[in-house]
Amino acid sequence: QPWILPLGGGEPRLAPELQGNAVSASWSPDGRSLLVIAPSGQQRFVVGDPEAPLARRIRDLTWRLDGFGLRDQFHSAWIVPLRTGKPRRVTSPGYEVAEAAWLGERIAFLADRRDDAGVIEYPQLHTVSAHGGTARAGPALAGLAWTLAVSAGGLIALVGYDVPDPIGWENTGLFVVEGRSLRRLDEGLDRPIGNHTFADTAELTDAFGPRAHWLDEQSLVALVSSRGGSRPYLFPLDGEPTPLLDDEEVVCSGLAVGGGRVVVNASGRPDDAPDLYEVANGLLRRLTAHGGRWLRPHRIEAERITVRARNHPPVDAWLVPARGRRRRAPLVLKIHGGPHSAYGPVPYTETLALAHAGFHVLYANPQGSVGYGEAFARPLNGRWGELDAPEQLAVVDWAIRQGLASRDRIGVLGLSYGGFMVNWLLGHHPNRFAAGVSENPVTELVSHFEPDRYRELSPAFQIHRNTAPLLLLQCDGDLRCPPDQTEVVFGILRGLGREVEMVRYPEESHILLATGRPDRRVDRLERIVDWFERYL
Repeated sequence: QPWILPLGGGEPRLAPELQGNAVSASWSPDGRSLLVIAPSGQQRFVVGDPEAPLARRIRDLTWRLDGFGLRDQFHSAWIVPLRTGKPRRVTSPGYEVAEAAWLGERIAFLADRRDDAGVIEYPQLHTVSAHGGTARAGPALAGLAWTLAVSAGGLIALVGYDVPDPIGWENTGLFVVEGRSLRRLDEGLDRPIGNHTFADTAELTDAFGPRAHWLDEQSLVALVSSRGGSRPYLFPLDGEPTPLLDDEEVVCSGLAVGGGRVVVNASGRPDDAPDLYEVANGLLRRLTAHGGRWLRPHRIEAERITVRARNHPPVDAWLVPARGRRRRAPLVLKIHGGPHSAYGPVPYTETLALAHAGFHVLYANPQGSVGYGEAFARPLNGRWGELDAPEQLAVVDWAIRQGLASRDRIGVLGLSYGGFMVNWLLGHHPNRFAAGVSENPVTELVSHFEPDRYRELSPAFQIHRNTAPLLLLQCDGDLRCPPDQTEVVFGILRGLGREVEMVRYPEESHILLATGRPDRRVDRLERIVDWFERYL
């Protein structure tokens, strides 16, 4: 629920209460009320008594979401008066309001109001009077609008996709509303808006929608991902986008703009956890030293390298050396999820834990990774494993040639699509890896896509060839990569008498490593290190 905290000190007070959990809140221009996104108050699925339902009638494919659960109510935009009166819903309960912002006497919001939105939701811009009434559609993107930003003068900007049925390898764009049309401000940049370099030591702000901010009435600021980093860019309404930071290696995971100033939540150096910095004159000026303090005794800087498989483009990779030293040691190859995301210099907790336990850790951005242009990301579509496996193996071969690792002491680790690749590599390249850890993977694509083609790509149909010890970590509440995907692999290998172990985490969703209960996050970390200590 929204609470009001006096800036001059004193106790916070609760704003007029809404049903359910509020998602966001923003002040009205006159400061007398709040615009809040909260549940609509109307259940969609229940048949019979809501306290003891007879059944749930469901017609939407998006009836539940990972980390959220059952979507029995859509979210609506509410006006919450702070002095007198009750909260008032200003959008229909019949559709999901993804975002909302004040637009003078109107409310701008993003929603998919189509009849077939239950198949897949493509939010678009709409406006409605702050007093309620019929919503009006604004200019639409060919794909969907992720987020919106409204300037003090009433200008509207959107971040989204201007292609039908967008896929993850396509770049998000920044658009400004001009009358009944939209104009793209990042044309020719060939990089996605937002931060796509994630780590469990960083904020997940942009993971739920890349965002732009108005600096003034002539320009916007947004993060842009490139080659494993992300930094703020200035997007003038008339002119070319320009980076506000000189350093390409920096990773910014949050952005705030106000009073002509730009503040980022960023890793000021490659091996650091994020803190708050002001962006000025192309440099970062530290504002806080709290976020990264806990990590400083454990820092090990990642070394950036470039490798190339035969007939493949060069790929960026990073080496986190065992205990900070470049000498022969067991090696763990870490593979990112997505697959359309990216690694960068910001460390994951398990990467540092493994390095301090005496393992080299290598991770790469093979084809399919974003931040390298659409031509680099697109080819992986429909070729999972086939295209990127040679590039992952080239990273391992580089370490062997450098004398950093022995062929018989190499492990592989991954979550989500990374888990897919762990199982894929173990099944298609038996004897290349001595141990693996696969977390919340996809393993069987046949039931979802074209049977013949996706049978070839599914790890479940090759995993019987694997003889390396495999640890399977699975969250019971994962709705993105459900537990049955792990159970398939466990059943095959256990039935064959292979060394396999499945660990289940009750209630947890897909990204336990970042959002899970702390004791479970610790347990996960300890199991990963212990598994590789046992078998490497």
